[in-house]
Amino acid sequence: MERLADWRTPEAVAALLRRFTVQVPQASMDQDEKQYTVQLIVRAGRVAVEPILQYLRTEPEVTWPVRALRDILAAEEFTALLKQVLDDMTGTYARWPEAKAVLIQHLPDEAFPRVRETVVRFLEDDDDDVCIAAVDYLVRQGDEEVRERLLQTFLDAESRPRVRGRILDQFCDHDWPVKGFRKKMEEAITDPFYLTSKGTVKRRTE
Repeated sequence: MERLADWRTPEAVAALLRRFTVQVPQASMDQDEKQYTVQLIVRAGRVAVEPILQYLRTEPEVTWPVRALRDILAAEEFTALLKQVLDDMTGTYARWPEAKAVLIQHLPDEAFPRVRETVVRFLEDDDDDVCIAAVDYLVRQGDEEVRERLLQTFLDAESRPRVRGRILDQFCDHDWPVKGFRKKMEEAITDPFYLTSKGTVKRRTE
């Protein structure tokens, strides 16, 4: 790995990125080596950007490469490129949907105005983990449009209990009302959740 890092070419970086596709039995060793691989890739600088982007589009284990990309680039450029990768993934079949969830989780909160519409589209993703990652990112912004969009997502997710449960948990935590959707929500909410007289969501305690 160190010899590859010394070459500082796109091909060498692409070879280093292959370390993230394997996992050795010794968990601590695996973790240490992957952290070190990130350091070596970051040392390569901008020459590593294109190989990383190609990797993010094609491989399932993206946690470590996206960290390297974040460390190489300024915040604004990192956000722009991560948004571009996610835009390419919306509405298309993904062999490893977990990669989409991880990339959404790495979007900076301050990037919300720029990535909002991209993340909203992932509320319609067929994979529960991807949809939940989108919910968790959007809810941190907490504006009225997000509130209404999450309520609609809840109603549309009739056969997706994990998605519904996460949305209701978020409404509980933020004390958000279901204004504009009360009748439909009353019909859709089931135990252990319920609506208060003020139209907020609560969870029953034992």
